[in-house]
Parts: sequence; structure tokens; C-alpha cells
Amino acid sequence: MHSFFKKYQDYIGLLLLWLLLIFIINPIGDFPLNDDWCYGKSVKTLYEDGYLKLYNWGEMTLVGHVYWGYFFTEIFGFSFTVLRWSTLVLGFATIIGIYELFKLAKLSRWALLVGVFLCMVNPIFLSLSFSFMTDIPFYCVTIWTFYFFAKALRTDSWQPIIWAIFFCYWAFLIRQLAWVFPLVWMITMLLVKQRNWKNILKAITPLLAVILFSLVFSYIMESNDLLQERYNTKFGLLVENIKGLRKGLLIIIFSFFFESLAYLGFLLLPIHVFYINRYKFKGYKIWAILWTVAITAYLMKLGKVLPSLDNIWIDFGVGPTTLQDHAGNFTQSPDPTAPHWFWQTVTCIGIFSSVALIFHIRKMVVSVFKKEKVDSLVVLSFVFFLVYLTPFLIVGVYDRYLLPLFPIAIVFLGVNSTKTPNKIYQYCTYAFLGLLTWFSVAAVHDYLSWNRVRWQALNELTETIPKNQIQGGVEYVTWNFFSEEEEKWWENVKAKYTLVFKPADGQKVVRTYEYDRWLFGDGVIYLVE
Repeated sequence: MHSFFKKYQDYIGLLLLWLLLIFIINPIGDFPLNDDWCYGKSVKTLYEDGYLKLYNWGEMTLVGHVYWGYFFTEIFGFSFTVLRWSTLVLGFATIIGIYELFKLAKLSRWALLVGVFLCMVNPIFLSLSFSFMTDIPFYCVTIWTFYFFAKALRTDSWQPIIWAIFFCYWAFLIRQLAWVFPLVWMITMLLVKQRNWKNILKAITPLLAVILFSLVFSYIMESNDLLQERYNTKFGLLVENIKGLRKGLLIIIFSFFFESLAYLGFLLLPIHVFYINRYKFKGYKIWAILWTVAITAYLMKLGKVLPSLDNIWIDFGVGPTTLQDHAGNFTQSPDPTAPHWFWQTVTCIGIFSSVALIFHIRKMVVSVFKKEKVDSLVVLSFVFFLVYLTPFLIVGVYDRYLLPLFPIAIVFLGVNSTKTPNKIYQYCTYAFLGLLTWFSVAAVHDYLSWNRVRWQALNELTETIPKNQIQGGVEYVTWNFFSEEEEKWWENVKAKYTLVFKPADGQKVVRTYEYDRWLFGDGVIYLVE
């Protein structure tokens, strides 16, 4: 027994830590969050009526996500609490996948543990793990796909490729974006391996397998009239933007790119800053300062300082906040909000931290020109960045789309690095981890807390007031009134009573609801008329 615990102590420790976070935050509550009302509705239809129905709200393949939730509802019955637990299971599987990936990349023990912890307490990851959104399931299979492709590069065998294809299929059944994974693999193989017929076969097999799978999937879904009306609209928008070269596209691309770097830089701060020290070329300090000042000023001018990407990490909390007074602005939290100078400082720190990525790309390019060997995992990570991020830069980035880039950025920087920081830097790292953990846990707790009170209030109100006379926020309206038959179904709500965070002038407060809030500010929701 002692040998078992010693062998699996890291896994047991991660599991206990994950369960502790779940216990502290509390996932219980039969209510939808963000867009997961739609996915929950599909699971409910499958569970209660026995057929698959994908509602015309999104444009994803979604089938794998619905059946994953259905598997849990078959055992425990339907509720959003059950669906939330199904995501939490995959959240832990993601953490284990990241841990295994870091071990495969031969990160130092310090970088491995700090990197896994940073990915775990990332506010975007932690918040989405407590929902039935598709992001965590897709993140999970993305990491495992990347892991097996990375293992195939290390071992030069077919077995990991077969496993990678399996996870590509699973990923495709959640989002069709999964086609980029075998493309990343093919490009990497052609770059790092000798181009003989065996390696070319290994390079193209996953891509051909996913193309064939997608064609079969589309045929089955179209034959049974199961595809949403908006299916693949993002792909159409991508093609349209590229062909049309619409005005300002380059500005938008650079804006999204630099915002993404700021997110990666800040939320991986201890890792990035630690690795910056190893890049010492002529004028590197000046270039780091110029990069930080120029990009921060650029984002400030555009009004794109952190956290400006919709819509999980919001001003001072996580969200989105979807009550009527916030419904059109998914990037702002209930009062108080942090001052603008604070977010400018955070953005500046994130951009400075991102210098590590830029310098490492420079080092990789220089090595190629000098015909020096570049580790295959470095190339795989870099190609993944380019291929995965490019479509989003053209059609739009949400902060949750960046999730797979966090562990892969750590792999990109830390492959085969055995160096560990001094004690002072380690203490600074632990302080940062403590602050990030406090913010993420408190923010996710508050998010579920106010939603729990909101839906308790709505359930009580609908016992005496018709549902269409209550404006309970976006999820309430969509869950109760969404219709594929009516074009303007939301107009069925003739609100006499409205739930808000802050009453506007002229609104009469009928009732006040208090919720448990751990971050600064008062935990209050108002019913107004």
C-alpha cells in the first residue's frame, strides 16, 4: 500500500486538491450558466424524449458533448448539478493530461508542479469547469490529443498516433475545430522527420482519418436532419473575411493577437518571467522594454487592456453577468470594479511576461538558420499555436478559446529544461499562486452564489407571477422562451418585474436578495418594477 501511494502520490495529491476546490466553491444548483442552457436542453430532450435534438443556437458538432452529459443523467437523473459534475470529471482528466504532457516534455519538477497548478487555478478554466459549457470537454480531449501526438514524436511508433486519432474523433464530435489537430501533426512531421514514405504515411494518416470521419458525420447528420441552421457559420465567416480582406482586418488580427499574449503572459507569469533570464543576446533588455511599452500603449489606445476578451474573466470576477442591467455587456462584473490604472498595470505585466514567448520564437528561428537541432516538441507547440490561433484571430477570440494554449506555452518554453529558480523567486511564485488561487476560487464561488440566489428567487416568483412577466436575465429568458418556430421569441417576455444588480433611476425596488460574496463589494440582487 505504501508503494502504491508513493508511486501515485502526485495523482492522489491533484485529486485531493481538485476535490477541495469543488468542496469550497460548491457546484450544486439546478440552473444553467452562460450558453449551457442550450446544451442542457439537448441532454434533457435526449433523456426524457429519447431522441437527439440540437437546438439552433450554436454552430458546433456538439454530439459528443450531449452524449457525455446524457451518460451521467442516465445514472443520476437530469439536473444542471449532474451536468456540472460531468464537466468537473473532465476538468480533472484535463489536469492529469497536462501533468502527463509536462512529464513527457521533461520539465523540471518545479516547472511541472507550478505549471499544473497555474493551469488548474486559471480563473477561466476553473469557472468553466463548474458549468456545462463545451470548453472544458474540448480542452480535455485537445490536451490528450496533443499528448499522444507528442508521444508519437518521442517514440516514433504507431500506437500513440492511433490514440491521437481517437481523441481527434472525440474532439470533432464536440467542435469541428478538431480538424486543426491532424493538420498540426502533419506539418510538424514534415518539418522534423526525414521525408521517407513511412514518415509521410504517419504524417497524413490522422488528417485523412479525420476528413473521412467528418464526411461520414456530416452525411449521417444531414440525412437525419440533425444539423443546426447555423452549423459551420464560423467557417463561412472565416472564408468571407479572408476573401473580402475587409477594412481594418489587420488591426483586428493584431489586436486579438496582442490581447492573447497578454492573457498568456499574465496568467503564466512565474513560468514566463523565470525563462526570460535565459535569453541573453545583444540588446535583449532594450528589446524587452520596447516590446512592453509599444504593445501596452497599442492596447491602451484601442481600449483593449485586460480582461477585454469576452466573457469568462470579467472586470473583477468571472461571468458572464447576464441580468438585465448587464445583459449587453458581458465583460463587466457587479460593483465594485477595479480602477482602470489597475488593469493597465496588469496588461503591462502580461505583455512584459510574453517577451519570453517572443524571445523563444527568435531562438528557434535562429537555430533553424544555423541548422541546429530544434526539439520536436518545441516545433509541435509552435505549429499548434499558429494553426490553432489563426482562425480565431480572423473571426474573433473569446478568452475561453485560449485555454489549450496555456499548457502548450509551458511546453514550448520548458522542454528538457532542468533549471530551477532560487529560493527568493520560488517564494515570489508561491505568493502569486496564492493571490491567483484566492481570486479564482472566490470569483467562481461568487458567480455560482449569485446565480443560486437568482434562480431560487425566480422559482419562488413564478409560483405567483406568470413567467413572461419576469425578466430574470439571459439564461432565464432563453431556457423558458427560446423557440425555433418564432423569429422574435424573446418578445414573448413582457416584463413587469426585473432582476438587476443595480436599480436604475425610475425603477422601484420591490425586494432585495442577498447572496454570499467573497470578493469585495455587497452581494445584493434587486427585484424592481
